[in-house]
Amino acid sequence: MCASPAAGSSLILLWAGEDPAFFQTLTDSLNAAGIPSRNMAIGDDSIKPVSDPLPIDWKPRFGFEVAVQSVDMTAGQQILEKLLAQEPQDLEIPAQPFSPKADRPLTDETEEHPKVEIWNGGDDKTSEFLTAALQENEIPMHIETPDGQTHIYVSAANEERAREIVREITLGRPPK
Repeated sequence: MCASPAAGSSLILLWAGEDPAFFQTLTDSLNAAGIPSRNMAIGDDSIKPVSDPLPIDWKPRFGFEVAVQSVDMTAGQQILEKLLAQEPQDLEIPAQPFSPKADRPLTDETEEHPKVEIWNGGDDKTSEFLTAALQENEIPMHIETPDGQTHIYVSAANEERAREIVREITLGRPPK
C-alpha cells in the first residue's frame, strides 16, 4: 500500500533487505495492523545505470524497502521486532536415517564387456555428453557404432544408475 504522509508526518525507513518472503510477511502484518506503508523494490527506480559496472555506492542494487509514517514508527518497529524474533519456518531438513548402501561391483566378474544397452542414437553431442556423464560417475561402458548409430552398453550391476543418468540428460528431468 502506498501512503501519503499525514500532515506533520513524514515517511521513515522501517526495513530494507533482500528476503522477498520476509518483505511479504512484514507488509502483510503492517496492513493487518492498519499501518499504512510505502513499499518499494530496490532496483525498480528509473535511475539510469552508470557506465561503471561496479560503482562504489552504499545503496544496494536489489532488494526491498518498507517505509512508514513517523507517527506509526513505534507500532511498525514493534511488528518488525516481533517478526525478526520468530524463527524462520520450513527451513529445517528432516533427519534421514543413515543406511549405507552395499557397494555393488562396477562390473560382474563374468562380464568381459558390458552387455546391457542403455542408449542408442545418432546425435553425436548427446552420445559425447552421456559418455562423459557415465565416466564422471565411474560407470564402465562399452560403445559400438556399427550402423552409424552410437550404442552405449553398461553392466547389469550399473544398469539402474546408468538409465537414471540417461533419463536425466535426454529428458532434462532431475534425478529421483
